This record gives sequence, structure tokens and C-alpha cells, in this order.
Amino acid sequence: MSRPGAPSVQTTRRGPNDPGGISRLHVGCGPQNLMADWWNVDIRSFRGVDEVADVTLSWPWRELDYVYGEHFLEHLDPEQAVAFLAQARASLRPGGRVRLSTPSLEWVWATHLRSKGSDDEVVADTYRANRAFHGWGHKFLYTRPFLVRLMTESGLTDVQFHEYGESDDSNLRGLERHGTAAFDEGWPSVWNVEAVRPAGDAPAPATALAAEVEQEFGRYVKAGH
Repeated sequence: MSRPGAPSVQTTRRGPNDPGGISRLHVGCGPQNLMADWWNVDIRSFRGVDEVADVTLSWPWRELDYVYGEHFLEHLDPEQAVAFLAQARASLRPGGRVRLSTPSLEWVWATHLRSKGSDDEVVADTYRANRAFHGWGHKFLYTRPFLVRLMTESGLTDVQFHEYGESDDSNLRGLERHGTAAFDEGWPSVWNVEAVRPAGDAPAPATALAAEVEQEFGRYVKAGH
């Protein structure tokens, strides 16, 4: 049985490149979070997915209104995240908007490694912190300032953060489906960030950020450190 709101596999759907097709791209949708008003894309061919694609590589879609991904960004290496956002910017129409929901590293740090209890409590927190980093295939967790840099270096503007399920754009409200967000130690458990493609056709390869990511992170991971 399909999840409520999910597209029916029997329904003929027109994608972003079809005249009058769906111009909202849902990346990393998985099999359980398909959305009827969005073009659902995943790297794996789950039942009900509209299109299988690696969104860190060149995109076939153009003039998109929206790109959305929930608990997707953290499953990419940071250099892949840079590539993904470069493609998103290139495929959005001017004024088109990206919204990403991803775990907050600040929240994980504050709530999973308190380091003020007994030795047994610190040991338990050590397990909790490492589970948070490695759980569910996470590759990189983001802080708020890093997300701002990621968006702006990718050529996106008007970076805004919103509460879980909230947005100034009515088309981006109520999208999140991964449970409910927590708020502890002054930090949200999830960052919900939006940014806009500005007018103009100049490419934004984010080469400086890509080089920094390789210098500060990628080369260590590749070396097995």
C-alpha cells in the first residue's frame, strides 16, 4: 500500500523536462517518503521512484522551481555536497529555491558528549557520539556556519534557517517526515536551510570551497587517518 500523499506507480507522471511537468525535485527520496507533487529521485531504483540518478553528477533537468532533500546531505562526502549544490544551482530557474534538512552537528556535540558525569556516563556518551557520527551511513555532519558557506560558495543567496516544517514559502512548509525535531542546549537537532538561485547565468563551481574541503578533510579520509 502506498504511503498517503505518495505518487501511485500506475499514474502517468510528467517530469521536469516535459511540457507542463513537475518542476519540484525531491532528491534522496527513498521508498518511504515519496511526494505526489514532487519529482522523486534516488540513486537506487526503489518502487515508486520517478527517476534514478546520482545528483552529484551532471543533471538533465532545467528551470526547476525547487530542490528539496531531507536527511540526504549528511550521506554525501563534503566534496559531493559541493558538486550536488553546483548542479542544483545550475538547474534551478532564477529565483528557484533549495531547501535541505540535515542533522545539526552543534546539537550532536552538545547532547551526545556532555563529559561532566561519572566515568560510566562518559563512556555511554562516547558510544552515543560515535553512533551519531556513523549511524545510518552518515559521512559528514554540518554546523550552521558551514551550511551558510556551502550555500553561498555554491552561488546561492538569501540563506535562511527555519524551524522544522516551517518556511516563508508555502510550497516548502510541512515537507519534513523524519519524526519531529528536538531542541536541546540551545540547538535544534536538525538544520532546515533554504537558499535561492539569483538572476544571472554565471557558473558557480565553488572551486575554493572544494579545494578547502579536500585540504582539511578529504585527504585525511582518503589516507585512512
